[in-house]
Amino acid sequence: MTISVMEQEAMSTPLVLSRQFSENHYVLRELCSRINCYPPAYAMTIARGSSDHAATFAKYLFETQLGLVTASAAPSVVTIYDSELKLNNSLVVALSQSGQSPDVAEMLVNARDAGAITVAFVNQTESPLASAAEFVIPLWAGTEVGVAATKSYLAMLGSLIQFITLFKQDPALIRAFDKLPEVLTEASQMDWSAALQLYDTQKSTFTVGRGFGFPIAQEAALKFKEVAQIHAEAFSGAEILHGPYALVEPQFPLLMFGQRDATLPGILDLAKRLRSLQATVLLATPEHSDEKQYMQDDVASVLLPLPKSLHAMCDPLMGIQAFYVMLARLAKLRGLNPDAPPHLTKVTKTW
Repeated sequence: MTISVMEQEAMSTPLVLSRQFSENHYVLRELCSRINCYPPAYAMTIARGSSDHAATFAKYLFETQLGLVTASAAPSVVTIYDSELKLNNSLVVALSQSGQSPDVAEMLVNARDAGAITVAFVNQTESPLASAAEFVIPLWAGTEVGVAATKSYLAMLGSLIQFITLFKQDPALIRAFDKLPEVLTEASQMDWSAALQLYDTQKSTFTVGRGFGFPIAQEAALKFKEVAQIHAEAFSGAEILHGPYALVEPQFPLLMFGQRDATLPGILDLAKRLRSLQATVLLATPEHSDEKQYMQDDVASVLLPLPKSLHAMCDPLMGIQAFYVMLARLAKLRGLNPDAPPHLTKVTKTW
């Protein structure tokens, strides 16, 4: 079977991360120095689509590691309602693959004019968004042909982790960060055939994560819709027991992501509660031999393998890496073209 462009691009992610880790060291050190000299009072992210899921990841990183309350921007506040936001003494981060969307670029210009430290994580460095930023962090993903972003999304997460690694200088994170490209290669080769078989005939699903894992649950839900035409909604593990819980019925599929941190016991407990309703729980969490049998027997209907945990911040990247490869194959199994989803284009411009 011919390998789709989506799968090829997803599989190339480890090389992308290896390059960006080398190329971006200097500019990220400059950014760290600027933040140390002029500590911002809060942060704001600007993004759309998959990039906005990366922005959610940035929120968790900034709030847990930098202590910066981080808000997600609504660009229309500036571009349509003509509001002037008080953004002096803030860190404003925009994330985009193309850097072409006018509203994201205009809002970053507005933030820079207001006195914010402005940063663009962007793949196309000759773009309106890159021109608007004080600090430009290239993603080094090269040309991304597939409509569904894969390597550029993971490149955003990798760059954000690199920024935090350089800022914190935490030895455990440095060790994990150095091994991340190698482990992503391993993740892309994980056997998720059980998920292929289950989702081949499904029309809807939930994706669930918590903390650092919630942004990849968001991304997985978007990609289910975009690539496999499966209606999917993403929920934090803390929220699903509210209204969404009423929709869970026997055999309803839920894809759950876990990472090795304080959120894992809650994810496992939630999975067990969902299984008590006879739901089909697919659980993707890093390998840990003394828990594997417990999860298989008492929590997960299907245990989706991942490599051993590197670090709680890095674990979600393994989950979405394995997911992308599976999803590209799932689309073809369902008679779809993962490289050309209906009605969509690679670059989406909003105002």
